[in-house]
Amino acid sequence: MRNLLHYLSPHRWRILAATLLMAVSAVCELLLPNLMSQVLDKGLYGAAEADTLPVILALGWRMLVLALVSLAAVLLGYRLVFQVTSGFTRSLRSDLFAKVHTMTFEELGRIGVSNLVTRSTHDVGNLNWIVSMFCGSALIIPLMFLGGVVMCLRKDTGLSLIILVMVPLVFGGVLLLSRKITGLWELSDDYCDKQNALVRERIRGIRVIRAFDREQSAHEGITRATRIMADNIIRANVSMSLIDPAITLLLNTAALLVVYVGGVRLERGSGLTAGDVFAVLQYLAIILSALVSASFSIVMLPHARVAARRLDQVLQAESTADAIPFEGLRFSGGITLEDVSFCYPGSEQPAVSHVSVQIRPGDKISIIGGTGAGKSTLAAMLLAYYTPTQGRILFDGRDAKTISRKDVRANISAAPQKSQVYSGTLERNLRMGRPDATQAELLQALDIAQLSEFVDEHGLDYKLEQSGANLSGGQKQRLAIARAILKQAPIYLFDDSFSALDFLTEAKLRNLLGEKIAGCTQIVITQRVVSAMRADCILVMDRGRLIDAGRHEELLARCPLYREIYDSQTGGVHG
Repeated sequence: MRNLLHYLSPHRWRILAATLLMAVSAVCELLLPNLMSQVLDKGLYGAAEADTLPVILALGWRMLVLALVSLAAVLLGYRLVFQVTSGFTRSLRSDLFAKVHTMTFEELGRIGVSNLVTRSTHDVGNLNWIVSMFCGSALIIPLMFLGGVVMCLRKDTGLSLIILVMVPLVFGGVLLLSRKITGLWELSDDYCDKQNALVRERIRGIRVIRAFDREQSAHEGITRATRIMADNIIRANVSMSLIDPAITLLLNTAALLVVYVGGVRLERGSGLTAGDVFAVLQYLAIILSALVSASFSIVMLPHARVAARRLDQVLQAESTADAIPFEGLRFSGGITLEDVSFCYPGSEQPAVSHVSVQIRPGDKISIIGGTGAGKSTLAAMLLAYYTPTQGRILFDGRDAKTISRKDVRANISAAPQKSQVYSGTLERNLRMGRPDATQAELLQALDIAQLSEFVDEHGLDYKLEQSGANLSGGQKQRLAIARAILKQAPIYLFDDSFSALDFLTEAKLRNLLGEKIAGCTQIVITQRVVSAMRADCILVMDRGRLIDAGRHEELLARCPLYREIYDSQTGGVHG
């Protein structure tokens, strides 16, 4: 939790002011029972009958002033507390959001998107509640408790001892409950993450689930995770709910003993007054309130520690923020892979194994292979999303590890395998490729990507829904290609970016694209032979390994896997 305390430092003066205001309110509340006991002793029993009313009125006005001061202090204090908690939450969520954008893909995969959603909402909410409670109660709880005890001792030592005997019993029970609750909160938070992941997975795969009639199975998986999560939350809350009645029972027992002992001593004329007994009972209520608040604070601390630890894991995760400064390099387009291998965390087999390739500036390269061949992993390493676990990637003869990621990505324009479309206008999505592009450049990129007819019909201001829900798969791919075209770079990387296009549209697009980026290095990752066969060199991959490389005709003659792919897609017609 210490790593998160610095989020409160900008609000230290508000916290101090709120604490002082709460302290003023607590002092006012501690003085009220004493004045009330004077009303009984001096106003009702200790004054002549004619003088009773003025005494009661004088004491009543003092009580009213104290009550109004207490109310004003509480209102101002909680206003400051709300400002502190809202600022704390805003800063923490802002840093979490910024951190997620810079996390390495290894860290994103380890923590998981669903966990990040839960941590930035549920866990931040828990910490917000804890901060709110402690900003308002850090001083008021001990002040109310100690002040109540001291005022009780001032009124009568014998009656106060009854209360002091009960206090250790209360705290002992609370500490035992807090130990039990810590494990329950950890389990409930873990299963909250799992439930979020399952729901997210089911929603994204709803069409497949329905196509294979697996709704019941999917429902059972979510139900199981929800049941375990709910069971732990219920057990934790039931344990917490025992605190209030247990404390109330113990202290009400103490109240009965106070009334009984006080009544006996009053009958014996021990010098104890009815006002003293009443004041002790009032202070007992104050002590009860402080104990309940303290107990909930103690019990919620484990939950806060769990939330803080989970958030700290995100904030301390490895970042892609470069230790290497941005140099503004401009590559010529030459790329060398020297014995490159990569293995995903937790995987037994490497996704890419011992790949060595020499790509000259201006080369047109195609990478072909089946699903799981390692093509997209290779593309991710070229874009510096992943660092090779073995071997080196060199740009113009310089090791990529010595170049900032920003420099690498500034020199590569990529259309990824999954076309990303964001809510907003078509023009806004397109300008992500190059914000300062002119209108003519936008229209030229759309024309090359075969989206001119769509733009003529709908315009550049056409509103796109989240994830491009109002576009077809082919339209999303063509928008991603147009975005890549718009960015001027020496290297262009297309990761299975033509798979949703029909052959005629792809042929038109590839012809215009070839003219637009002539002289630049082009890397096309594909599963379609027709997309690969025009390349200067075709790299054939299988199970992470580069098994052959050459031109189309050469591979047909000597590479069984390439010939098998070709025959399966063309019916064995060699032309």
